[in-house]
Amino acid sequence: MSDPSFERGILPHFRDEDVESMSFAFDLSSYDEVREHAQDIYSRLAEGTMPCDAPWPEEDVQRFREWMDAGMPG
Repeated sequence: MSDPSFERGILPHFRDEDVESMSFAFDLSSYDEVREHAQDIYSRLAEGTMPCDAPWPEEDVQRFREWMDAGMPG
């Protein structure tokens, strides 16, 4: 993973419509909330059920996993 930080490596993958559609559960634009719910988010990404309109490419799902494995740097 070239940049394991949330700000540069993860956040750009969450579109405004993703943030809005998941706002009932957590704020995808918030590092603290994504970190708190990372396992649930990863599970949904890996299952292809999030985002709701189309699954992430496998390399982006893997990037999220690598971010988690790296200790979820901010």
